[in-house]
Amino acid sequence: MLWEKIKDLEERKGLLDKEIEKISEEIKKLPNGHLEEKVIKGNKYYYLRYWEDGKLKSKYLGKNPQNIIEKLQKASELKSRLSILKQENEKIVRILEKIEKILEQSES
Repeated sequence: MLWEKIKDLEERKGLLDKEIEKISEEIKKLPNGHLEEKVIKGNKYYYLRYWEDGKLKSKYLGKNPQNIIEKLQKASELKSRLSILKQENEKIVRILEKIEKILEQSES
């Protein structure tokens, strides 16, 4: 019974590791930063603001950045999902470490 639960935890950790890697790679392909809107003479212009090499940079996106908005939203959703997965993974690692310590103590 105990060994089955340990095996389940190890399998779940393996799945989490794969999903974390997949999402991390997907995030790398999406734009990083946030959208900034500037109104100049009544016209709206959009810029992508992001940090690079410790400096805040801007990239002009034009008047209708719908494509970038969708990509930024997707990146935000993926980052939230990644955070949740990493937290779950850390919990499993701590549990497995505790089990390992208990097993080492019982062998002594």
